Amino acid sequence: MKGMIANGPRTAFFVAAMGLAAVASARESDLPGDRQNAVIRPEGTVLHFDGRIADESVARVRAFLDADSSLTELAIRSGGGDIEAGMALGRMLHERGMDVRVVGDICISSCANYVFPAGRRKRVDSGALVIWHGSMLQRNLLESFDFSGVERQLGRPLTWLERWSARRATKKWYRRVYSEQAAFFRMIGVDPAITVLGQEQGCACDWTVSVADMAKFGIGSVSADADYAAPGYARWDGKWQLITDIDEAPAATRQR
Repeated sequence: MKGMIANGPRTAFFVAAMGLAAVASARESDLPGDRQNAVIRPEGTVLHFDGRIADESVARVRAFLDADSSLTELAIRSGGGDIEAGMALGRMLHERGMDVRVVGDICISSCANYVFPAGRRKRVDSGALVIWHGSMLQRNLLESFDFSGVERQLGRPLTWLERWSARRATKKWYRRVYSEQAAFFRMIGVDPAITVLGQEQGCACDWTVSVADMAKFGIGSVSADADYAAPGYARWDGKWQLITDIDEAPAATRQR
């Protein structure tokens, strides 16, 4: 495989996707609910999902749903995962009219971006949080391309030619996934600006918003405790902020 990297387009796209995804979801690997192999199990009309959102776990969700039409709710705890897998899971839930319930402590990154808002009805269990920290709309995302994760997987630094090939492939990957994300949010009727709200306000934080403010971005039919995101509310021990005083949702930010 190492010998194919410089000239192999498939490998260049792999390097590109890994590098850019690392920028867009930089903290996922350190989060709870981010097991490499998600635990997925049906219970009555509920499909439980605990772990990382990836192609493999989304395929297992699809298999369960195809086999049992009585499943009407996804109960999820996740530290996020792959961008495209997250959109695939969100589309699946939206098309089937399924409800989403956040259980445990966290639904963050791809879970918050693409899974939670795609549900017909959304419920956040007591002590759980829906946390955003960025998406394909992040400013200067391409300029922040990160090779470190790929180099760790390969066990060596990338050559100059490999870096050039990866950057070239990144631009193509970015344009495609950026368009897919825009189409996804149009489909579910949500303003994607919520995925970069904290960054646009300069808080440099992971963030959540109130149920009322979620609705301003088109994320409706949400139920949560009255003290959602109040001091002392959350079970998650990560750092986050509640963004308040949102008069109206800003227009979705375009890549600079």
